[in-house]
Amino acid sequence: MKLSSANQVHLLVVLLFCVGLGAAAYKHLALGFPLLASETETIWQLEGKIVFDAKPGMPVEVRLNLPDNNPSRRLVSSDFIAPGFNFDEIEEEGARMARWRGEGIEGEQVILLRSLSYFPDTEDALESPLARPLGDDMDGPLRRTGLSLLRDIQPAAGIDGALQIMRSLNQPGEQRVEILLRGNTTPEKRTYRMGQVLALAGYQVEPVGGIFLEDKSRSQTINHFLEVFIDGRKWLLDTRELEIIPWDRIVLLQRNKEPLLEVFGGKDSRVTYATNKLQRATFASAVDAASHAENPLIDFSIYSLPLSEQNTFKLLLVIPLGALVVVILRNLVGLRTSGTFMPVLIALTFLQTTLVVGVMLFIVVVGVGLILRSYLSHLNLLLVPRIASVLVFVIIIYGAIGILSAKMGWQGGLKVTFFPMIILSWTIERMSILWDEAGPREVMVESGGSLVTASLAYLLMGNTLISDTIFLYPELLLVILAVIIAIGSYTGYRLSDLRRFEPLERHD
Repeated sequence: MKLSSANQVHLLVVLLFCVGLGAAAYKHLALGFPLLASETETIWQLEGKIVFDAKPGMPVEVRLNLPDNNPSRRLVSSDFIAPGFNFDEIEEEGARMARWRGEGIEGEQVILLRSLSYFPDTEDALESPLARPLGDDMDGPLRRTGLSLLRDIQPAAGIDGALQIMRSLNQPGEQRVEILLRGNTTPEKRTYRMGQVLALAGYQVEPVGGIFLEDKSRSQTINHFLEVFIDGRKWLLDTRELEIIPWDRIVLLQRNKEPLLEVFGGKDSRVTYATNKLQRATFASAVDAASHAENPLIDFSIYSLPLSEQNTFKLLLVIPLGALVVVILRNLVGLRTSGTFMPVLIALTFLQTTLVVGVMLFIVVVGVGLILRSYLSHLNLLLVPRIASVLVFVIIIYGAIGILSAKMGWQGGLKVTFFPMIILSWTIERMSILWDEAGPREVMVESGGSLVTASLAYLLMGNTLISDTIFLYPELLLVILAVIIAIGSYTGYRLSDLRRFEPLERHD
C-alpha cells in the first residue's frame, strides 16, 4: 500500500528525529562527548622510561607490558622515543606488549613511552567480570591454616568482608598469619598470597600491578594491588593501606604474574614511571580517544579535517539555524522579508560586524543605494545593465563608508566589506521595483521584516552555547531538518492572519 504524502512526511520527520537524537546520544553515552563544549577534565600524562645496557655484538629485544585499559580509562594518544629500534605491538598470553628490536647497539640505552589518558564516568565498565581470577590452589598445611583463620574471622559479606580478611592478614604476632605469609617478603608475593586467601574465602580475585596517578610524580615504580569482583562490580584494594582505591587514581600495568619488562641482549634493565596532571577540554579528549580507537563515526567526520577547515564548517553548521528562523517567521508568523534567505546572509554578516553596527551599515548602504537607483529609473536601462550599475554604486558606497570611517577614527565602518555586495545590489533593485509598484509602505514592511528576521537569526546563530553544541553534535542538523519539514507541511493560519478576524470580534 502506497503511503500518502502526509504520512510520508510524518514518517520522515520521526525517522530524522530518531536518527539525529540517537547519534547524538551514542556520542555522549558511548564515546564520552560532553554536553557542553566548555567542559574540561583531568588528563593524565604517563611516561615510562626504560634504561638498560646493550651487550656488544648481540641483537637486542625489549618487551614492556603496556597499560591495561582500566575500567573507565580511555586512551587518548600514545607514542614512543627509541632511536635505532624497530617497534611493534604484540599479544602474549592475553597481555599487550610493546616490543622494540635493534641490532648493532651498544652501551646504555634509553627508551621512552608516553601516553595520555582520562577517566570518563562509565560505571558500566566496572560490571565486567575478571579475566583470569585466581583459583582455589592452596593445598596442604597452608590451606588448613587459611581455612582455620577464615573460620575465626567469620568475614562479613561483600566488600567489607574482603577488607576484614586483609586486615586480619596484616596483624603482627598472629601465628597463622606468619605461616601464610612466610617466605613472601616482596610486596608482589605478599599481595599474591593475600589474593589466594581471598580466593579460598570464595572471592573472585586477581593480583594486579600499577602506578598511582600523582601530579608531577617522578621515578615511580610499580605497586601491587588486588582486583576483586563482588556483587557484580569490580573493586581495587590496596594491600598495604587496606583501603579501596578509586579507579581514576591508578593505571594498571600487570595482571597476575605477567612480566612487566623483559630485555634480551641487555643487562641492568629497569623501568620507572612519571605522571603529570593536565587540564584539557573534554570534547578534544573524546575526539582523540575515538580516533585512536578508529571509530568510523569520528574518522569520517569534520573532526578529521584540518583545524582551519573545521572552523569553516563550524560557521556553516549554524546556517540551518538561520534557515529555521526564516521558516518559522514566514510560515508560522507571516512576516514578509525581502528575498527568501537574504536575512540569513545578512545574519552571517552581523556575526562579523556585531548587531548594532551591522544594522546601521545595512540601513546606510540600502538607503543610499535606493537614492542612486531612483536616478537610474529615468534612464530606461535594461535589467542586467541596471543591476550591474547598482553593483558599481554599492562598491562606491562601500569605499566611501570605509574612507570616511577611517578619517573619523570609527573602526566599525570598515566592516562594511563583510556585506555580500551581490545580494545587497539585488536587494536594492528589488526594493526599488517594489517602491514603484506598491509604494514606500511595502518597502518599509519588507525591509523591517528582513532586519527583524536577520536579527533573530543572528541572536540564535551567534549564541556560543548553541553553536558549540551543533559543532559537537552535527547530527542535530537532522532534528532541525525534521522541524523544517514538519513546518513545511503546515497549511493552517499564520499568526498575522488572525488580525483579519478582528472586525468580527469587534462586531460581537
